[in-house]
Amino acid sequence: MKEIRDFMKKAEKFLATAKHAFDTGDYDSCVSSSYYAMFFMAEAALLKYVKHT
Repeated sequence: MKEIRDFMKKAEKFLATAKHAFDTGDYDSCVSSSYYAMFFMAEAALLKYVKHT
């Protein structure tokens, strides 16, 4: 389960970066960081699903 936690930590890091970018008006970076946050969270969810089937 360490891999899942690692993906979730990455997602949280990118989400925090997205919030900071949004707050400073850097919308392009906000979108990019939001995408990666979603991507890593999706990887965590898929990995959890695969490990439980």
